Amino acid sequence: MTSAAGYTSKSIQSLTELEHIRLSPGMYIGGTHEPCHLVEEAFDNSLDESIAGHANIVAITVDTKTNTITVLDNGRGIPIEGDVPVLISTKLFTGGKFQKSDGKQSNYQICSGLHGIGLVAVNALSDEFLIEIYRDNQHAIFSFVDAKLKQKKIEKHEGERPFSTKVSFKPSKNIFESLIPDTDRIRKRLQAASAELENVTFVLIVDGNKEVIKIDHDDFFKLNCFTPGDTESTPVLNASVKSKNSEEFNVSIAYSFNGSLTPRIISSVNLLPVDGGGTHVGIISDLIRTELSERAKKLKLHILLTDYLVGLRCWVNLRLLNPEFHGQTKDKIINRKSYFDDLIKSVKPAISKMFDDNPEQLTFILEHLEAYRKKMDSKKITKGVEGKRASTKLTKLRDCTSTVNCELFICEGDSAAGGLIDARTPSKHAVLPLKGKIPSAVTKKDILKNKEITELIQSLGTGFGKDFDISRLKYEKIICSTDADPDGGHIASLLIMVFAILIPEIIQNGHLFIARTPLYAVNEKKFFIPIWDNETLEKYRIEKRNITRFKGLGELNTDQLKIVLIDEATRKLVPVLWTEDLQKIVNLFLSSAEKLKLMEEMEVYSG
Repeated sequence: MTSAAGYTSKSIQSLTELEHIRLSPGMYIGGTHEPCHLVEEAFDNSLDESIAGHANIVAITVDTKTNTITVLDNGRGIPIEGDVPVLISTKLFTGGKFQKSDGKQSNYQICSGLHGIGLVAVNALSDEFLIEIYRDNQHAIFSFVDAKLKQKKIEKHEGERPFSTKVSFKPSKNIFESLIPDTDRIRKRLQAASAELENVTFVLIVDGNKEVIKIDHDDFFKLNCFTPGDTESTPVLNASVKSKNSEEFNVSIAYSFNGSLTPRIISSVNLLPVDGGGTHVGIISDLIRTELSERAKKLKLHILLTDYLVGLRCWVNLRLLNPEFHGQTKDKIINRKSYFDDLIKSVKPAISKMFDDNPEQLTFILEHLEAYRKKMDSKKITKGVEGKRASTKLTKLRDCTSTVNCELFICEGDSAAGGLIDARTPSKHAVLPLKGKIPSAVTKKDILKNKEITELIQSLGTGFGKDFDISRLKYEKIICSTDADPDGGHIASLLIMVFAILIPEIIQNGHLFIARTPLYAVNEKKFFIPIWDNETLEKYRIEKRNITRFKGLGELNTDQLKIVLIDEATRKLVPVLWTEDLQKIVNLFLSSAEKLKLMEEMEVYSG
């Protein structure tokens, strides 16, 4: 038993609110690589004034020479009396956006800032912080250094106000690795706001370069929902409903069948981009599937329920009175589905009407989805001697379009496959998902009756047994891309033995590779750095970098998969070499009798 002598009442500490924020900034702003989240906290307050109809100008200024960031608007201005600016900058859970005890909203109905944390966090994590206000013929300045009030100045002001509220701050050099915020993300936030608030002017000034942000709804949708290959698509279709209490559920969709077929659904709630999705995304996916499925059945079209999201581009845009977010960073909506019950009753007929009003587009979508299903049902992909691709019964292989210098990724399950399909270059990369662990080629009887293994061998195009021809191999590299855990290692080992025993020439000719996949990565806004070894992991931990542990490839997004598996400059492929040791292992596990039986089976199945 350990001694309790060192643990006394003196061991208990009571931190002030500002001290706790500075000690644990990640709890409040997510990460400390750069201060973009501080900009957004101040911006959300200006945005709320715009949503409420009180501000029609919002500007953000970034000065990288002095590391000063400013957010201003021409709304009503923060109340000055009672030292309100000091309270909302130093006292957590203080603000004008909480519900009253009778359930009514105070001053704001729909708002982005919700928790009474924003400006307190900005002040706590800044070396200098200032609020300047013009309101009720008064001009007030409240300035802070290291989160402590240093100046309070209030004087009369006559004439026109240059603005109503201005928040300026210098992010703390002791907190952030970089003092320059992610201006691309800031620009995207301004674009999203501009797309929804047509009557508000949004301005971004970086080092004196002024940019008026102006983008309409459809252009924003295409900019953020479409992938580079979406050169053709249906027109954008829109459905909107608004409840009596001002809540809104807005949906914009288009379909693209010549770019990535993986659905892309983005969402925003009260003008906040909600990158993690949530309940509302599941709701709209189900509504679209159900609506199109009902129409396809009436026309007796053969389309599976899972097909209706193929090629979908969708923007779900909500305005809610009481959104519940996953944490202060607000990256995911966690409201229960029952919260949306009343809205759903209106959204379903609105989506139906959207398709009724666009019959030509509806026909186009259903015809393409039916063609996709027919193609998937009948798809057979082999390569003849001339290098042309013909048909087989393969249904899971997503092949590449070229026949030169191509690569085949073998991965675990549909989740990893879906991400790889989105991340790949379609002309060069093919993807074949496996369902769970394949059987051992060493111990499994009738191995060639296994569907996973026969599809794998057929996808190569070489044939096997007496018909094997290495010159007909469709891919320069066959890459086993399994998860970086014991199960993934086991699957990779099983795959190696399949090649070693059934088609060893693939290994002998240098075509088989294992892709190293990281368990950990530095994951900070625009920075994603795979961690390949324990030494590097420890280094980043000491540096207090934001480190994410990945359970599998299915948790990596498209950009991350490109870095880990696609980009030849950053990925790590380990060639599987045919050595005497591998030959000994094959000989060890297969007796002469077993070899003879297997060879006979190969002749039967290939002949």
